[in-house]
Amino acid sequence: MSELVIRGGYVVDPSQNLEGIMDVEIRGGRVHRIAPHIEPRTRPTLNARGRIVTPGLVDLHCHFFEEVSHYGVNLEASMLARGVTSAVDTGSAGSQTFSTFRKGFLEPAQMTTRAFLNISAGGLLIDGLGENVDMRALRVEDAVDCYKKNLEVLLGMKVRLSRNVVERSGGKPLDAALDASNTLKVPLMVHVGDTPDSLPKILKKLRQGDVLTHAFHGRPESILDRRGRVRQVVWEARDRGILLDVAHGRSSFSFETLEAAMAQGLMPGNLSTDLHTHCINGPVYDFPTLMSKFLAIGFSVNEVVRLSTQTAAAWMGMEGEIGTLRPGARGDAVVFLMQEGRFRFIDSEGSQRQGGQMLKTVYVVLGGKALRPGGKDRRRLQKLRK
Repeated sequence: MSELVIRGGYVVDPSQNLEGIMDVEIRGGRVHRIAPHIEPRTRPTLNARGRIVTPGLVDLHCHFFEEVSHYGVNLEASMLARGVTSAVDTGSAGSQTFSTFRKGFLEPAQMTTRAFLNISAGGLLIDGLGENVDMRALRVEDAVDCYKKNLEVLLGMKVRLSRNVVERSGGKPLDAALDASNTLKVPLMVHVGDTPDSLPKILKKLRQGDVLTHAFHGRPESILDRRGRVRQVVWEARDRGILLDVAHGRSSFSFETLEAAMAQGLMPGNLSTDLHTHCINGPVYDFPTLMSKFLAIGFSVNEVVRLSTQTAAAWMGMEGEIGTLRPGARGDAVVFLMQEGRFRFIDSEGSQRQGGQMLKTVYVVLGGKALRPGGKDRRRLQKLRK
């Protein structure tokens, strides 16, 4: 494993309440220490002066079952090259496709990778055909058996509940996913947005540790009632430990919904992209653009970094291992340039906000190895998955 000293950057690590100009030393692929000055001696150095240094980003919701699922993007070029060093695929594969996904994508990855298992056996295979329209595809026993064989790489079950995904199945897919997750005693991630069942009905079935993903969408059955007030059941869900996951995606994030919720004191539990082939060219683009979007609506750099690193790592049970620069953690970091100017940001509804800052990834450090996206290491990034 590589050794490295990242020198002179403005370190932002909310997991340690740490912010200021410091050096970061990585030994044996792990963070060794952070100090105002670290003598590199003969070790390689990375000049981060005038840049922001953060822990590697943790994306709790993305899709990288490339060329099998119609959603899958290239893990290294679309995520690692932009600063994501830990990625979670959310239900691209089901019980019949997970073995292929694990062998071809999870195991070869240099990054930290995990997944949610789709309750539908095929996962997300066919564009325009919802995986839950036919309940015969939702085989609880097969899902449970597959999950037990892949415990070390799975975080929970996944179910999508939008009308175009379930059609006549209605709320039955949620019950099947709950059956599997209760049997396994694991979390359930529930995709909402224009659901045939009401959001209160869905939320009342969820348990501590479950994830409401696309929580701030602007479609019917959102977290807001008809008067624009946060529904009481949403407060209750948050208070009993249900994670409110942003998961921007193609059609699942609304500035208006988020701003109305924030004005009432309801904040997102974490940032995630829902990056896939249908949103990589807009409106999501990548994780740093998502972070910049939240800067534009008033979040501080520290808060944006916290929601992009520490909170997801804690939910995953990997706090202290990823999403932090604490000594002993994996030596993953990002060096950002903060560009100043006038930038336009667009949500999934087409609404726009103006911002004065844009984060641009300059270097990615993975296990102590420094990579420069778009520079001489571009070819190396593309070949990480062998």
